[in-house]
Amino acid sequence: MEQRVDARGHDDAPGPVVVPPSLPGRYPTAMPALSTAFRAVNAHGRNSRDRATDDNEGLLETSPPPEIPGFQIERMIGEGGFGQVWRAFRVSDREMVAIKILHLELVRSTDAMTRFQRELEAIQRLRHQNVVRALDHGTIADGRPYLVLEFLEGPSLRDVLIERGALPPHEMMEILQPLCDALAVAHDAGLVHRDVKPSNVILARDDQGRLRPVLLDFGLVKLVDQVGPGLTSSRSMLGTPAAMAPEQMRGQPVDSRTDVYALGLLVYHMLTGQPAFGGAPGVVQSYLQVHGARPRPSSKVDIDPAIDEPVGRALAPDPAARFEGTRAFYDALRAVIFPSEEAVVDVIVLYVEADPEVIELAKGLITRARMIVALAASDSILAVSSRDELDTSALRRELDDLSRAAKGIALGMSRASIGHVVSGDALDVESWAPYPLQGLWVDDSI
Repeated sequence: MEQRVDARGHDDAPGPVVVPPSLPGRYPTAMPALSTAFRAVNAHGRNSRDRATDDNEGLLETSPPPEIPGFQIERMIGEGGFGQVWRAFRVSDREMVAIKILHLELVRSTDAMTRFQRELEAIQRLRHQNVVRALDHGTIADGRPYLVLEFLEGPSLRDVLIERGALPPHEMMEILQPLCDALAVAHDAGLVHRDVKPSNVILARDDQGRLRPVLLDFGLVKLVDQVGPGLTSSRSMLGTPAAMAPEQMRGQPVDSRTDVYALGLLVYHMLTGQPAFGGAPGVVQSYLQVHGARPRPSSKVDIDPAIDEPVGRALAPDPAARFEGTRAFYDALRAVIFPSEEAVVDVIVLYVEADPEVIELAKGLITRARMIVALAASDSILAVSSRDELDTSALRRELDDLSRAAKGIALGMSRASIGHVVSGDALDVESWAPYPLQGLWVDDSI
């Protein structure tokens, strides 16, 4: 099935699964859950199924649920030109899932069936926490194929940008890093996503409540080693114009740099709150993507102009001028957004917990050892040093004496960046030493 887009090139083809109640903190949803769910299913293209919200709500309420062995279907949470998404429970363990089902009239379409199979194969190749997980698949009695996907809760990035507009650079990087890593893993597996855009990113949360951006909708994925029928023809473009790289528009071969281009568009949108080539009709937008000047985020919002260079390079019309991969793009942005960030290295860490007078003695010991104080309080102190710059034998002799007066001392190995400030895992004592401490503990590797 060919991707259909409206003439304006709007981002109206979101990903496959999500019901987004408001998340606490920075990512509230912009619209009521029902209408948001409609945009966050696999609504590929605009066609006769796209109706006003009231009509959609009626459709959700009246559509009869399919019968799938092993699952208890609750209700349809969205429908688009490609298929339906139903919320369901797996009978065996009551886990909530989302079941994506192809429209019956598309079962005879070679392109639609190929696309469905491509999505399944792509997701099964990838095992990454920032890629939506496929749990099961099969065919129902009337011949429609289905995918069982994890049920994600959280707003789409598209909804967040509609509600909040521009995101600060550090917040943008928090979202970007896991997406870059997920796409790098996909590229290593021979996959090119081809449809990275805000509506295909869900800002979910993991079990510990930490932000978990999840990449959706591998329906347009390109398998570099694919055999059999493809999804494109000389007469069509596959994708969303606002998220397309120039080579996609020309029907030329795609590779990892195609997704780098899409990430460049995504970064611009996050930093400015608006699409890089938005506000123009689809044909004009496509022309600007290929021939126009590269957009500069700093011309729209008050951010460091140094950010313009890596964004402009990611958006180079010629793939050869872009970053080779998504991680290289992220590293280039990190270098200009966090210029003082030092490399993370192996370090020796000393932590002392004691009364204030003993902490003062520990400070003298740390000074003599030429260690760097990372954290200090009246009853504790933590210092780090590169291993090759520390005389560990002399330090251990002094710690033996100090431990008689301290509540607890730990000397261990960890990782940290050492610059104007110290940061990294070394600051979390429980990550590298037994806790609570009693007496003197020294890592066996020191």
